[in-house]
Amino acid sequence: MSVVLMFIGSWIGYGPFFCSLLVILLIGYYWTWSRSRFVRLINALPGPDALPFLGNFMDLNVDHDEYLKIVHFDWIKKYGAIYRLWLGHPAVLISSPEFMEPILNSQKLISKAVEYRYLNPWLGNCMFLTTGSRWRNRRRLLTPAFHFQILNSFVDVFNEKSADCAREFTKAIEAHGDENEIDIFPMMTQCALDIICETSMGRQTRNETEKAIYVKNLHRIGQIVMERGIRPWLAFDWIYKLSSLGRENQRCVKALHTFTNQVIRDRREILKRKANCHTDMPKSSLNNNNVIFQDTQEFHPKERLAFLDLLIKASETNADFSDDDIREEVDTVMFAGHDTTASAMSFFLHCIAKYPEHQQLVLQEVDAVFGDSDRDCSVQDAAELKYLECCIKETLRLYPSVPAIMRCLTEDIEIGGYKLPSGTSVALMIHGMHHSPEVFPDPETFDPKRFLPENSIGRHPYAFVPFSAGPRNCIGQKYGMLEIKVVLANLMRRFRFSVSDPSAPLIIPSSEVVLKPKHGIPLILSKRSFGE
Repeated sequence: MSVVLMFIGSWIGYGPFFCSLLVILLIGYYWTWSRSRFVRLINALPGPDALPFLGNFMDLNVDHDEYLKIVHFDWIKKYGAIYRLWLGHPAVLISSPEFMEPILNSQKLISKAVEYRYLNPWLGNCMFLTTGSRWRNRRRLLTPAFHFQILNSFVDVFNEKSADCAREFTKAIEAHGDENEIDIFPMMTQCALDIICETSMGRQTRNETEKAIYVKNLHRIGQIVMERGIRPWLAFDWIYKLSSLGRENQRCVKALHTFTNQVIRDRREILKRKANCHTDMPKSSLNNNNVIFQDTQEFHPKERLAFLDLLIKASETNADFSDDDIREEVDTVMFAGHDTTASAMSFFLHCIAKYPEHQQLVLQEVDAVFGDSDRDCSVQDAAELKYLECCIKETLRLYPSVPAIMRCLTEDIEIGGYKLPSGTSVALMIHGMHHSPEVFPDPETFDPKRFLPENSIGRHPYAFVPFSAGPRNCIGQKYGMLEIKVVLANLMRRFRFSVSDPSAPLIIPSSEVVLKPKHGIPLILSKRSFGE
């Protein structure tokens, strides 16, 4: 004990010396670092003034909707289509299709930015986060699960769940009347959740209480990632794990993993029992990459396989594909496929409620395709709904579900007259680009006719990229568009949508990993019949 007391006493005596030494070392490190080639190249770009170590944290420590406004509008207007900011480490933000093209089109620049590693404790080395040969192998493994014949088999799920959503709309009208605004966002979120649960995990997915807890944790993970991303000191894992945010993240991850692991075990048991009972299952064959591929000759919609079933079957023929790998990909599909479609469908209904002239054109198209029948929407029906698709695309222009994507440069590249060094995080600002008057004239107006074929001629191929583009584009974009079209077509057949104040501006979204309405989507709902 006396030795310990002597050590403490000596430390107190030398405390001021060591503090001074630490300050000198930090100043020396910062002076050397700030004059490095990497920093000089980054600081050659325009951008907001940054504080030592904290960077632009003080500017961006704001609510999520204000954050979106600053980085996608204010700073783009002030500094241009390429600028830089600092949050402990630098990020270069790009908002023009010409500047995005060399990155999106590259077969080399496919590495995710370091910011995505904040999702690793939950999603591990899933296809969304990994790179190189592992990404290519995983993409090759999963692509058959999104084959059009399998996607088409999910249309009955889209129809069933949109009918459930329509019933919820009817109940809301009966409870609140058809003259009062109702927040449709929770109902659209539930619809998207029910669809992704059944198509990715199967009909027997746990109970509603467990699913609600799963989704609550899923949403919170997205918020935690955003909150960690703007706090430079939390980039250090050891500090993050000691923080309240890090501890909350661990609790969420544990709950999410527990849920998905149990679903996988249950699903394996169900498939095993079906095999033992010699039930009629769709025949499968292996493609050239030794991946399970559904035989389209004998595939029947009522015998559809969930995404999880296809992964389990793949694991039976691929020893390197473990249950942890299955869990990572299922969690990724839940994460990417639930919030994104809920957001897109909700913002769509908001836009057509604000612009009744476009809603009327959609209603006329829907009535022309379905007449006065109450039959389900087929794939062929969805293909005929051209103006509905234009309205969906215009919604995704105004409200892209993922407002930005990030890459880490693995080699130097010149963009916009600036040399960006290897190791730089580059943010492709989809939301900012979609709202740029240089890319889309009168960008704040909802104008679906922008996406008519004759009006799209000459537009840069990377001007509209709600699902990203190039080799790392969204593997589920066809699934997402088909789901959105079927659900919205069924709702438009049954309801009209309006707002209490047509003169009010469009809703300003909140920037999380997925774009969301900050205060819901309040709309007036009214039932309609054919021709109304």
